[in-house]
Amino acid sequence: MSPRPVSEITDLIIHHSDGPGNQDILAIDQEHRAEGWAMIGYSYVIAGNGMIYKGRPDNVVPSAAYGRNTQSVDVCLLGDFQPGTDGFQSSVPVAQLQSLKDLSVYLHQQFPTIVRTIGHRDVATLYYPQDEGDYSTACPGTVLWDLLPQIRSYVSSKLTKP
Repeated sequence: MSPRPVSEITDLIIHHSDGPGNQDILAIDQEHRAEGWAMIGYSYVIAGNGMIYKGRPDNVVPSAAYGRNTQSVDVCLLGDFQPGTDGFQSSVPVAQLQSLKDLSVYLHQQFPTIVRTIGHRDVATLYYPQDEGDYSTACPGTVLWDLLPQIRSYVSSKLTKP
């Protein structure tokens, strides 16, 4: 695991686990370790009940958005928010969404260098359009991705209040 200065963090990248909403964070950690990672790839994980779990330390490079890991803090919501998949959830639980909004505010406060909140799928479009096919993903699922403007608006409103 590579240490990094947190001043390099410019992206808050949102993911979904693409698994059941009741998935265990330890199971995700074991899955990532089985793939050869040092530990869970996400910085934070949010369960359906809104509980926030810490993944990798903030000064350690995540392993969740290839090509942007050194510049990102990565938050994963447990669940599958992509239509047409076997475990599809048609909505993000209210508590989970509120925790994501509040965690996003906190992360912007901790890392004022964050300039964008994006979905994992946006990494290919924003940073690698010439190689988009190599980096493309449906993550964080259309249902969650469609909520990103609402999350950005919430963060903006909280950060601009006195």
